Amino acid sequence: MSLNRHAKCRDSNEAEIILALRKHGASVYQLDRPVDLLVGYDRQTYLLEVKQPGGKLTEGQCDFFDEWRGGIASVVRSVEEALGLIGIAHRGVEVGPRIMSSPWLDGTGGD
Repeated sequence: MSLNRHAKCRDSNEAEIILALRKHGASVYQLDRPVDLLVGYDRQTYLLEVKQPGGKLTEGQCDFFDEWRGGIASVVRSVEEALGLIGIAHRGVEVGPRIMSSPWLDGTGGD
């Protein structure tokens, strides 16, 4: 019996986000589940799910964010959002709440 394993398809903006986070001194590890990135910065740990602008979360990802009771977990769609989330000001971009519930993560606002 063979195990049919598939490489996880990464969002095209993920490499750029990782590079920027590391450039600013963050530790970054790529994960497959439950989110894309495990980030350490300034003695804090962050769980980041990388999506393209307009990208939607899967049902499983929404469930994870709804059930997560740990530290900061969020979806980021750009370098600016990722840096802002961990507290690095970049190009004057302000990022909103650090912990979001699933209706806001997919851009529907719960509609």
